[in-house]
Amino acid sequence: MHSAKINMREEDLKNIWNNSTQVPEISIDVHSLIDEMNIKISSLQKKIRLRDIREIAASIIGIIIYSYLLYEVPFPLTKLASILSILWFITVILLFTKSRLDNAENGLLLSVQEQLVQQKNLMCKQVKLINLAAYWYSIPSFIINLIFIVGLESPSDYSWTNKIANSVLPLSMNMKAVTLIGLVFFYAFIIWINKRALSRDLKPILAKIVLIQTSIKE
Repeated sequence: MHSAKINMREEDLKNIWNNSTQVPEISIDVHSLIDEMNIKISSLQKKIRLRDIREIAASIIGIIIYSYLLYEVPFPLTKLASILSILWFITVILLFTKSRLDNAENGLLLSVQEQLVQQKNLMCKQVKLINLAAYWYSIPSFIINLIFIVGLESPSDYSWTNKIANSVLPLSMNMKAVTLIGLVFFYAFIIWINKRALSRDLKPILAKIVLIQTSIKE
């Protein structure tokens, strides 16, 4: 009797072990994933369009302002900074115009696989744009502003009569240093915002696109 109980327990243990090793296959609902992904991409594309319009509009205003400063301010370094600013704003307009054109591509007539490839390419371009923001956006802009601020001299040395300039200039070295430190924090904040958007919005969508592509292939 005691032996029979042991055999029953051994048999129960074997059944439990065999059942535990039979893990059911997890099926991925590709259609639900695609619907969810399309909603997120549509929302993200709206944000991208607004960002592109905002940056292009700000750059146009920047060109107007620095064109006036180039004409009005007599200091050599500030004139150089104004020219560099205008060129930089033109570059920004070209980059965000290209982003707008890429974002406007319509893939409705494409197959699901082709739409996924198109969307993946769009997301990869946006990832690259944001990843390199420190190099093409923040650092050049900071250097130009540094040149402009350092180049601010005394209006009287150039016989320049301007009520606003006469009330503010010349800036002391301490004031210039404080302004530049403020700019460092400002551009560091811009880089942080871009990195946060990258990890919060773009990378999860890219991962979902890859997951759907893999599921379709399988």
